[in-house]
Amino acid sequence: MVRRLVALLLLADGLITVCWGPGFLRWQRRWMPAWYRPVLDGLLRWPEWLLRLGAALEAGLGWWLWKRSA
Repeated sequence: MVRRLVALLLLADGLITVCWGPGFLRWQRRWMPAWYRPVLDGLLRWPEWLLRLGAALEAGLGWWLWKRSA
């Protein structure tokens, strides 16, 4: 159950970031706890193409975990 939840979170976060781009990270920054904001700030410094590529890989990992845990 936990594995499927993690897979779903990775898949959703990756897909939303691919589609929305840095705007999603800026939105997410307002809702995340203070200890996590430096991570988002670091990601916002990446070139947009690299951010979207990383998000696509994250979504792919989430999909793989989802299929594997079925």
